Amino acid sequence: MIANNSYAKEAESRWPKEYVESNLKLKSMSKADQKKLFELGDENIKNVADAFVMQKAASSNEVQSLIKVHFNWVSVFWKPNKDAYIGLGKMYVEDSRFSINYDKYAPGCAEFMAEAMQIYAQENLTN
Repeated sequence: MIANNSYAKEAESRWPKEYVESNLKLKSMSKADQKKLFELGDENIKNVADAFVMQKAASSNEVQSLIKVHFNWVSVFWKPNKDAYIGLGKMYVEDSRFSINYDKYAPGCAEFMAEAMQIYAQENLTN
């Protein structure tokens, strides 16, 4: 749960409304459902990394399907608009606390993820 996350104070100060909403959503879930949700997120990262290693294009249907899964996963916590989702991708690259989650499977994967997220956002989201 976000409340136990080492980044909770930062998230609460940067995005107070979204932080509260996200915590309420998580608290309404059983521990088992929370565990499944976070496992789904980890599996998605691995799948994106696999696509990156296999040199799939960020714009490919396969990768964009994975990004849709990621967007839906993020939307459980907070539903970003186009600019926010692109910004999240940039944060994955610029903040090593996040890039490590992608790059541990394949160096450069965070940048690939951000590129794929930008494509997804441009094609599917509005502000």
